[in-house]
Amino acid sequence: MDWETVANVVLGGAALISVKKIIVSPETYDGSPQKFHKWWSKVKVWINTTHDTNTDQQKVAAVYLHLEGPCAGCFAQVHLDECMANDMWPTWAALQTEIEGSFLPGNNREWARSQLLCLHKGPHQHINDFLAQFQALKIQSKCPNEYTKDLLECAVSCRILEQVYMQGHVREV
Repeated sequence: MDWETVANVVLGGAALISVKKIIVSPETYDGSPQKFHKWWSKVKVWINTTHDTNTDQQKVAAVYLHLEGPCAGCFAQVHLDECMANDMWPTWAALQTEIEGSFLPGNNREWARSQLLCLHKGPHQHINDFLAQFQALKIQSKCPNEYTKDLLECAVSCRILEQVYMQGHVREV
């Protein structure tokens, strides 16, 4: 069953959702902080292009139906039940604030640090791409240089480190 059918059932068929198929419906969101920005950007574009003339109620139902998983799914179910029981739906602007407040990674510095901790250069990843990603996370995390040097040494293979040190490069990040 697609989201349009579910939304029409949720809304009691009183206000059938008619969607222009301009942009493909975004994937569902599972509550992962790493995926939030990309998912939320797609949802906002999708809502603004395919649901522009629809009511706030239809927009809100469409967004809630794209939330799944233990955290995001429960959030959506509680809010959908509340909206349907009270027949009071948030505005599109209020929903955006609520979704961002609930799922936007609150501390980007901590997120970047966690990404640095698990970052490793893959066997087919170009070293310059890896270093650009590492540098971006280093800046975002605001980690001390000594700490990031140690993380970088752990993230790349010993052969790469040997080549760097044999060439006499200074041990800087």
